Amino acid sequence: MKRVVVLVDGQNLYYTLKDLSLIEKDIKWNDFFNHLLEPEDELIRAYWFRAQRILDTHYTHQHIEKFIIRRQFKSHYENYKNNKSAIPKDILERINREIAIVEDWLKKEKTRFSNIEFNYDQICLENTSIEIVKKGVLKINPYTQGYIGEKGVDIALAVKMISLSVEKKCDKIILVSGDYDYAEAIQYVKNNMTKIHIVKIHKGIPPRNQSVSRDLAVLADRVINIYESEIKDNFVKQSQK
Repeated sequence: MKRVVVLVDGQNLYYTLKDLSLIEKDIKWNDFFNHLLEPEDELIRAYWFRAQRILDTHYTHQHIEKFIIRRQFKSHYENYKNNKSAIPKDILERINREIAIVEDWLKKEKTRFSNIEFNYDQICLENTSIEIVKKGVLKINPYTQGYIGEKGVDIALAVKMISLSVEKKCDKIILVSGDYDYAEAIQYVKNNMTKIHIVKIHKGIPPRNQSVSRDLAVLADRVINIYESEIKDNFVKQSQK
């Protein structure tokens, strides 16, 4: 038997599923991961990497206030620095409203992130092969109410990939991600005589995929093609259909 470890880039998978109008808790992951195996394979574990927390250390009340005045009320910035009482009352009220919008969004996103923890706990309980690995941070921009991306998560996954190979913990790694940032780690793993397969999820008919870099696919020992119809017919929980 060949020992297999699955490594999941949580953010990459999230957007891939979102493109299929699915979310993580909709999927029967034990069945899905086993489907990726070849006849002689044995799944040891699936490590699912995701951000540990939201990076919000720069968004204190004072920093938010300063940013908003500099960007939206620039003519009052000198008074803000030297004599805040000189700012007209109506302007202060507008500033405070803008601050409240930013702080309210931040609060809601932090609550949403915490609630997601419960969903991942449920995924682990339902799928015994999965271990959630929380590393790095989720970068946000509360002024545009958007996400910038993750920092440190891809590095943690690449380190895990290399350590599994160096320590001979498995014979094959199946990577659920198409991010070209993993190219060097994949090449190292291959040079260390560990097989590396990449999962490529296609949407629609004719099938299309935008989540896996072509150059990354070329590096892999094998590309495992999975299609939207295949996922929805075989791996979506009955309650979600």
